[in-house]
Amino acid sequence: MTICLLAGWISGMGNLMGQQSPVFSQYVINGFVVNPALAGIDGTFRMSIAAHDYLIGLKNGPKTFTAAANGRLLISRAKVSKGKYVAGRSGKVGMGGLIYSDFNGLIKRTGIQYTYAYHVSLNLDRTSHLSFGLSAAISQTKIDAPELQPHEYEPLLANGFHNTTYVPDAVLGAVYRYKSSYVGLTASNLFQRSFQFKRNEFDYDYVMYRHYFLMAGSTIELNNDYLFTPSLLAKVTSNGVYQAEISTMLAFRDDVWLAFSYRTPNIASAMIGFRAGKVYAGYAYEYNFGSIRTISKGSQELVLMYRIGDPTRRYRWGNRF
Repeated sequence: MTICLLAGWISGMGNLMGQQSPVFSQYVINGFVVNPALAGIDGTFRMSIAAHDYLIGLKNGPKTFTAAANGRLLISRAKVSKGKYVAGRSGKVGMGGLIYSDFNGLIKRTGIQYTYAYHVSLNLDRTSHLSFGLSAAISQTKIDAPELQPHEYEPLLANGFHNTTYVPDAVLGAVYRYKSSYVGLTASNLFQRSFQFKRNEFDYDYVMYRHYFLMAGSTIELNNDYLFTPSLLAKVTSNGVYQAEISTMLAFRDDVWLAFSYRTPNIASAMIGFRAGKVYAGYAYEYNFGSIRTISKGSQELVLMYRIGDPTRRYRWGNRF
């Protein structure tokens, strides 16, 4: 039982690749959690929290909780302070951080990431941009099995094991933007480190497979008030697991939005959100048409975001980064 739990979670089999790398239903409005190059990309500062329940109604089903923040270090001029020369900032640097907790039955995983991003304008009219991001990460994985009794059919428990392991890693991302369109690439779990639960003669190693993400999208102005945003997110792991998601979002100004998406092989979702001042709230519900629907009512995600700054007022922000 224990070994099956470990293998099922860490192998990322089938549609559950999110158990190695958390799934974010509303990446369109919170893209930093998918690609580190998006840290501070629009000159605003954002703080967000998110909760994702993957299998509604299933006791001890997988859940992910995330807190993130990112922003741009805006331009500052060189100056002399207390008799010392202080260099100014170029306005090209973005920074961010992310903390998450992933719960799946007896397995608990907590991770933290620090992100450095660099943004470059490729032409004088500032319509073409290239951004890079690198995140340093470390995660703790813990197996909590106090109620299980060791016996001959569970050698890992019967002979003892290290129930907590730490794994350092890194995430690399790049994004190219032209006007209101973008394409981005992400590689996570770069070190492809393994979890080592071992003691005495037992040696159980489970690999965190490298994940590759391709994201692309464009914002189309239907008129002065309505925006239409189609987007694509494709994922593949180094062990051959793949998944694709296509989404469409219709927004009224920056105030209300409605989105729909389909994720292979059989997951459909609907998202709705609104803005109240500087606070943004989004809710997504997903339904899986596969056999898992017999034990779960679907999945859901709630995102709350606080944003400072207005990227649409380019005359205010455009000369600061």
